[in-house]
Amino acid sequence: MAETDSVDETISGNDGGSADAPVEARRVLLVEDEELVAMVMVDELKRLGWSVVGPAATLDEAQALVSSGVRIDVAVLDIHLRGRWVHGLAGELKARGVPFAVCTGYEMVDPDGRFDGAPVIAKPFTAARLSAALDDLLKPSEPAPAPIQPGVG
Repeated sequence: MAETDSVDETISGNDGGSADAPVEARRVLLVEDEELVAMVMVDELKRLGWSVVGPAATLDEAQALVSSGVRIDVAVLDIHLRGRWVHGLAGELKARGVPFAVCTGYEMVDPDGRFDGAPVIAKPFTAARLSAALDDLLKPSEPAPAPIQPGVG
């Protein structure tokens, strides 16, 4: 089910087809094993301006996409794919500097703290909620304020 048909997708700065340079779409890896849910998520994410990598329905498909070298700006991970947890994939994304959100219908998601800092989005959710969480993940983090030096000032 893994597809990369929108790998080269760009979004024009406006609908007028002017000479403005196209703006590259934000690329999201979608890992979801429920086919109907994945189809709806792809449609909604594209409607909201995202370029979708995948969807991947299995860990093997997701790992192949990550290893393929395709650019991924952010990822959405279903916590449990066909009986397998996505902790290893999450660790690989983290090591590559790719932020991710975790989607789940489970009550207990991360008792061991393996998804530290990743937003957890409870199913069912709206496309707007998901897109906002992904936008937040791509925002540059605020630099820490400079420490105050004693006697300076």
